[in-house]
Amino acid sequence: MLDNPFIPGYILHRRALAEDKLILQLLLPEVGRVSAVVRKRNAKQRVSLQPFQALSLQLVGRAELKTVAKVEELAPAFNLQGKVLFSAMYINELICRIWPNDLATEHLFSLYQYSLQQLAAVTDTQLQLEPCLRQFEFSLLIELGIAIDWQTDYSGQAIVGQQRYQWLNEQGFMPAKTGWQGQHLLNIGNQLWLDPETRRCAKQISRVLLAPLLGAKPLASKALFS
Repeated sequence: MLDNPFIPGYILHRRALAEDKLILQLLLPEVGRVSAVVRKRNAKQRVSLQPFQALSLQLVGRAELKTVAKVEELAPAFNLQGKVLFSAMYINELICRIWPNDLATEHLFSLYQYSLQQLAAVTDTQLQLEPCLRQFEFSLLIELGIAIDWQTDYSGQAIVGQQRYQWLNEQGFMPAKTGWQGQHLLNIGNQLWLDPETRRCAKQISRVLLAPLLGAKPLASKALFS
């Protein structure tokens, strides 16, 4: 993939390296997350190298840290503001934190691009923003091999609307005396988000599933919402 002269990609994160270089975390189709270095003066002549803009990149080098030889704008940047912008920053940070470097992936790039499109179309942050984030989180977990079945429990029995469930690691939802109501699990699986309790349930479940992958270090982007 990296032998291709130009590759579409997005910048997930950037940080300074000395005075004249930046280290970029890039998301590329099929390749996944890649680290690359670019000279600032070259970047200023071509593009601003900001997140949320589709770029066309030429990468060289066989080491883990690639070099950006050329970069061009592929499409205008997504216009994201306020909580929508913070949400997109959260998605970027989440990928950087839990997706292994150079782990090939068939769907992550298109999933990311679709999520940015969904965020850019948000008009009601209360009703639309959280479903966008939850759908991305659960899809990302599935890409990492963490299966989530919203219709049947760990033993293969159908989820019952009035039954309570807890998450059994690496196995699925398990009937329990306390926990999440089955109807909310069914709603999440069917992408029915109008019920605020369903949205709250989805947020709690995403936190439970992401916690082992994120570890103790808090996400910096979460502080922006405060």
